[in-house]
Amino acid sequence: MSGRIHAIDMLRGLSIIGMVFCSAYSWNCGLPAFMFHCQEPPPDYVFSPEIRGITWVDLVFPFFLFSLGAAFPAALGKKLQKGESPAGVALGLVRRWLTLVVFSLVIGNSGKIFATGAPEILKGAFLVGGWLALFASLVRTRARWLNPLGYVLIAALALAEKFAFGVELSLRSSDIIIMIMAWMALLGGLCWLVTRNRPGLRALVFAFVLAVKALSDYTGVLDCVTVPSFLSWLFSWNFCQYLAIVLPASMIGELLLKEGGNSPAGPVVLIPIAAAVTQLWGLFTRNVIADFGITVALAIAYALLSRSKAGKSCTVGLIGFAALIAGIAFDPIDGGIAKDYCNISYLLCTLGIGCLCLSAFIELENRGRKGGVLSLCGQNPMLAYTIVAGFISPALYACGLLGLLDSLSEGSVFWGLARGVVVTFAMCLCTAFCTRKRIFWRS
Repeated sequence: MSGRIHAIDMLRGLSIIGMVFCSAYSWNCGLPAFMFHCQEPPPDYVFSPEIRGITWVDLVFPFFLFSLGAAFPAALGKKLQKGESPAGVALGLVRRWLTLVVFSLVIGNSGKIFATGAPEILKGAFLVGGWLALFASLVRTRARWLNPLGYVLIAALALAEKFAFGVELSLRSSDIIIMIMAWMALLGGLCWLVTRNRPGLRALVFAFVLAVKALSDYTGVLDCVTVPSFLSWLFSWNFCQYLAIVLPASMIGELLLKEGGNSPAGPVVLIPIAAAVTQLWGLFTRNVIADFGITVALAIAYALLSRSKAGKSCTVGLIGFAALIAGIAFDPIDGGIAKDYCNISYLLCTLGIGCLCLSAFIELENRGRKGGVLSLCGQNPMLAYTIVAGFISPALYACGLLGLLDSLSEGSVFWGLARGVVVTFAMCLCTAFCTRKRIFWRS
């Protein structure tokens, strides 16, 4: 497999579509608890850290992290092959980190205008203007004036938000997902760069991350190691725990770039899919023992049936089963799997489920499928992530469609889901159009 790895794009696209869908359907329409974050169940949607388990919604962010790590060997390796020095690649990672940090702050502060008394139409126009300013500043273009114009527009909108609407802008108001992604792109990328020819060293770093995580969670001896308050808006030690997903994913990415071993796996690929779906039942309903037994049985069946296969999808699937079984084993040790506050069981289980899903996408790519809309959205993730709030939702409200769906969704599961489908479909159309027209964001 050479060139672009569409299987990774598909997994990233699945994550993006999942993110948009779970935030777009109505929360007041009577949907069951497995349609929300496990620790924010209906009807109050209040975060409860004592709740244990995961839903499909809790998988979308780790899938995005997994895709980020898996893409390092192709994206950064390509730069090295073109003759760019490791120092130059490292500098590029720093620039990307800075871009994402600023991106996070812009997104985090722009929504504050909705807490003001400004007219709704003005709020919508301001949000669209902010997204267009981001578009201008981040789009890859040969027009040298466009990116600087975007920076000027962002600064102008920030000043208008502060002085015209009285919004208090703050460094502590950031999009936490983008902030974590910024640090994972930097730390994970630098780690791959240093260990790209030494996989054993990277495995040691992965083991070290898990060991520090265990020491922190089970003993609390690291509680005294705090980040200075003046930097706490920018960095948290908790960000580093996600390297337990990013670093193994980078090893998977290296595996996919190797020549050979790319034969189709056949129907056996359905077993990892069955195992992934099983987790959404067992870990959510807390039938952990039954879930563990079923997963082990599926892993044994998969190992036996894939012995004659030389495909990379089978190798990735076996790695996924190993990580998943380890994660389920940690469930009772951690007092139950939990996304927040993230524990080892969550890190290993989502790593394993990510591998299992990727193995299915690898099989699709082996059969000549490039993923369609999934892949197109996965190739343009930041644009897809922001276009709903910054463009699609204001446009749909302006034409009255989203307001109508809001009123119909009250107490109606059908219309509540329809709202999510309409918004997600619009996002897919817009993102696919931009990707086909080679309109990408630099972030």
